[in-house]
Parts: sequence; C-alpha cells; structure tokens
Amino acid sequence: MKILRLALSVPVAALACTLVTAPAAASSVLFVDKSTVSPGEVVHVTARCPLAEGINHVGSPAFTATGHDGPYTGNGGVAVLTEHVGGVGSGHARIRTDAAPGTYPVVLRCGGGHAADVQLTVTG
Repeated sequence: MKILRLALSVPVAALACTLVTAPAAASSVLFVDKSTVSPGEVVHVTARCPLAEGINHVGSPAFTATGHDGPYTGNGGVAVLTEHVGGVGSGHARIRTDAAPGTYPVVLRCGGGHAADVQLTVTG
C-alpha cells in the first residue's frame, strides 16, 4: 500500500516524461532467427527500415550468393526477402557451405544507408 501511495504522489507530468519513447516506426529492426549456425543451414530474417525508407538488402559475408547480391558479390550474399507487409520484409538466407567458423556481421541497409546489424556465429 505504501508503494501505491508513493506512485500516486508522483506528479503526472514527471511520470509522463518517463513513459515517452521514440515511435516504433522511427527505428530500424533486424532479426535473425538463429545466432549460431552451421555451414549450409538456412536462417530466417525479418527487417524494417525507419520511416519511409525502403529496404535495400540484408546481407552478410556468411550468406550464399544469390545473383542479386550488390556489395556482397564474391564475398557473401543477401537474404531473399519474399514477404513485405507494412514496411516489414521477411525471408531467408542460406549459410555458405564453405563459411569458415567465426563471427560474421548481418547488415540491414535502408534507403539512407546502414541501418542495423547483428552478429551471426558459424560453427565448424
């Protein structure tokens, strides 16, 4: 009961300031369903770019080349995004069968450039 009284005594303006956050649409999102994979394995990715920027690609040196790999040609590949709903793209990428064990970046590029990245560990 003491906690409830304390919470009720906090000025409403101060409480409102602590609850304000940036709108969800203003940030980018990059999600890979696995953080540790083996060569040849498939990962599923979900990405969203901020505001009205479109997704250029989600790429990694660990991904198998697809023939539409932009900056990853000869050095990895991009995820094949097959579903686009409400600014969110989702799809898959296969890990190169010759990927050496180690940690690789997975990078989301949006209309304005680099937007987000996560790390993916390939095991032997």
